[in-house]
Amino acid sequence: MRCRDCRHRFWTFSPLKPLLLLAAVGTLVGVTAWLALEPSGRMPAQEPLSLPHARAEKGDREAQLQLGMRYAEGDGVIQNDKEAAKWFALAAQQGLAEAQYRYGLALLQGRGVVQDYRAAFSWIEKPAQRGYAQAQYSLGELYRYGTGTAMDKARAYLWFNLAAAQGVEAAAKARDSLVWQLKPEQIAAMQEEARRLSPGATPPAPAQTPSAPAKP
Repeated sequence: MRCRDCRHRFWTFSPLKPLLLLAAVGTLVGVTAWLALEPSGRMPAQEPLSLPHARAEKGDREAQLQLGMRYAEGDGVIQNDKEAAKWFALAAQQGLAEAQYRYGLALLQGRGVVQDYRAAFSWIEKPAQRGYAQAQYSLGELYRYGTGTAMDKARAYLWFNLAAAQGVEAAAKARDSLVWQLKPEQIAAMQEEARRLSPGATPPAPAQTPSAPAKP
């Protein structure tokens, strides 16, 4: 405070200010406690790294995929492409479609492993044949540009068509861009094969051998 007459400064006690300070601190503590206890509005709690790591070491393919994802994204660990590729490879070898796709991408991009287009094609083809949409789109790209395999625009159209049927918009655009580069009979053949490869497709009935006409 300042005296109006002599203009000297002096201190005076105000009971209101400590109360305001205590109220502010109490509010902060209350909000912190609420955030700690209230699950809504927060990111879901993730499994501690030690748990998926222990299960992954024992051969759990889902845990191996989860661990690979964490290392790839730096989620709770220091980002490490080499560790990610290692766990993707282990899960891929056990037939997990997403792991096969991600390991194929690692090989394609040379992330954590030596870049190998042929091996990448082989790994991406496996889940694509089992109906994994993103792998189907990537396989179409490999055929389209001849990466890891011979260039084949017709087969690129086939895999784009299958991925587009599962809602991959980029695949639909890529498929449509190939129409003018193919002959009508090629498109018809690939559409027929797409129907055969689609989930729930009924295999064609075996051809009936015509019986010999009865002799008079």
